[in-house]
Amino acid sequence: MSDHGLIARALQFHPWDAMAPPALEALAKRGPFQFSAETGCGGSTIVLSHISKHHTAFAIEGKERTITGLRQYADFRPDSVVFVEGETRRTLPLHPFAGRLDVALLDGPHAYPLPQLEFAYLFPQVRVGGWVVLDDIQIPSVYELVRFMRMESSMVLEEVAVRTAFFRKIRECDLGPDGWQHQAMNRRGILRYSWRDRLRRLLHPEPRA
Repeated sequence: MSDHGLIARALQFHPWDAMAPPALEALAKRGPFQFSAETGCGGSTIVLSHISKHHTAFAIEGKERTITGLRQYADFRPDSVVFVEGETRRTLPLHPFAGRLDVALLDGPHAYPLPQLEFAYLFPQVRVGGWVVLDDIQIPSVYELVRFMRMESSMVLEEVAVRTAFFRKIRECDLGPDGWQHQAMNRRGILRYSWRDRLRRLLHPEPRA
C-alpha cells in the first residue's frame, strides 16, 4: 500500500519531528498489517492507522498535546489505534499483546539505553518475517542498536530510508536466561582487558580430553 497524498498530509502533523517521506513510503509499502506497534507517535501513527488493523502506540501526551492532536486530525483513523500512555520503560514490560506483531517501529525516547530497552521488549513480539524499524539512526545511542542488529543472524537489514532502518526478522532468537556468548557482538572480547587471559591460554593450553 502506498498513498502519496496520505503521506504528504501526515507529514504536516508536527513537521519538525516527522519521519522522512521516503521512510513513511517504505513503511507503507510493507503493509497492510494485522498487528503493529510503535513507540512515540506522530505522522507515522496517522499512516499506520490506515495500513494496520490493530495498531498500538506507546506514547506520552507531552506539552505539545500530541495524542490529543492526533485524535483530532482529519486523516487519523481512531478505530484502529490504541494509545498506551506513559514512559515506555514502564508500559512496555506490562503490556499484554493480542497477537504477534507484523511491524514494530522504535521512535520513542532516544536517551541510552532506552532504545535498547524497547528493542528487548518488542523484538520477541515480532513474528518471523515481520519488521523492526528504527528511526533517527543518526543519533549515536540509536545507531549503537543498529550496529548490534546488523551483527545478529536473527535479522537482516533490508533498507535504510534517509535516517530510518528497516530490519526483517528471519528467525526467533531465544538466548535463555543470558546467552551473551552466543551473540555475534560478543564473539571477541575487548583486547585491552582480555589480552592477559589470551596470553595465559597460549602459554598454558588446557589438556585435551
